[in-house]
Amino acid sequence: MKKTRTRGAVKSILLEHKDGLTPAEIFRYGEKDHLTLSTVYRTLATFEKEGLVKKDVSPFSKDAVYTWKEKDHSHYLECTVCHKKVEIDGCPFEEVNSKIEKETGFAIQDENAVLYGICPSCRKKLKEEKEGKE
Repeated sequence: MKKTRTRGAVKSILLEHKDGLTPAEIFRYGEKDHLTLSTVYRTLATFEKEGLVKKDVSPFSKDAVYTWKEKDHSHYLECTVCHKKVEIDGCPFEEVNSKIEKETGFAIQDENAVLYGICPSCRKKLKEEKEGKE
């Protein structure tokens, strides 16, 4: 794949924002690099075809969200209140995958997991709000 200024800019933006970005967000961050929205979409399609980015769908906005693939796969915790994302070290599903492969004969090639919950900061705020109402 040929290196271009646009591809370099999109890659840099994705590397700066580990939580993932929509094409519109990449476009906004790339305005200083004179990116156009259509160029962002074409670049993301090329990166996806080459296996350089991972495309997910946000369960909240239903928008496509892209992250730069630095390793095979990642797992995250995401707060359902503030949408903060925290990467989980390692793969918590290795044993489960092994069991599934033994039971079904499927060779699991990839997985994508986001575990949803409420982060400590939001839990504290919610608790304080609840106590304030009582």
